[in-house]
Amino acid sequence: MKFFTPPFAIVIGALLLSGCFFGRVPDSKYYMLDYVPAPPTERLKQGPYHLVLKVRDPTIAEAYRRTQIVYRQSAYQMQFYSFHLWAVDPDRMIGDLLIKHLRAARLFDNVTRSVESYSPDYQLTCDVQAIEEYDGQDAWYAHLAIEYQLIEEESGKVVWKKLFDLRKAVGQQQPVYVVRELSALLETMHDRLTQELEVAIEESEEDTTDTGSSPAAH
Repeated sequence: MKFFTPPFAIVIGALLLSGCFFGRVPDSKYYMLDYVPAPPTERLKQGPYHLVLKVRDPTIAEAYRRTQIVYRQSAYQMQFYSFHLWAVDPDRMIGDLLIKHLRAARLFDNVTRSVESYSPDYQLTCDVQAIEEYDGQDAWYAHLAIEYQLIEEESGKVVWKKLFDLRKAVGQQQPVYVVRELSALLETMHDRLTQELEVAIEESEEDTTDTGSSPAAH
């Protein structure tokens, strides 16, 4: 038995197909974290400690290990933009800016990712726990949470540890402004990190002096 297809059904089907195949797909947009470090003059005048710091490759929570920018509207549900993407893995960008910031601050003689011919004096770890847009009822927010640890190489002792968990309202509800505020939050974290690392190094080097080893002076 043959079935007859009404002409209007053919027309509707053709329109649906043309919409599927000829509809415009939104262009993907790519974003970078970025800022220019501006260490205080007092820090630069003090000069570096005669120490080598190795910055380990950052780790990142699995939910944020992706190219899509993460956004959420509640504490229990995460969503991912389809066309708003990171140009570089977020943990890699954070690691690059961390090294750039510490080098600009001149806290150490050398800040590096790899030390091959000799051992560093300290290692710094970085664990990205959240990097996201949070859409509240009244405003959007940039949310960044990162935990850092400073480890003395010789003893393996953690001499400093801090979780920075910061949030900032976004002026305009567009992903580009979220990324801009995430960059500003990261700069704030790294400013505080540098200040606290200097105190931790002073205390660690004083402990080394008390135990009979020579300190690393400025």
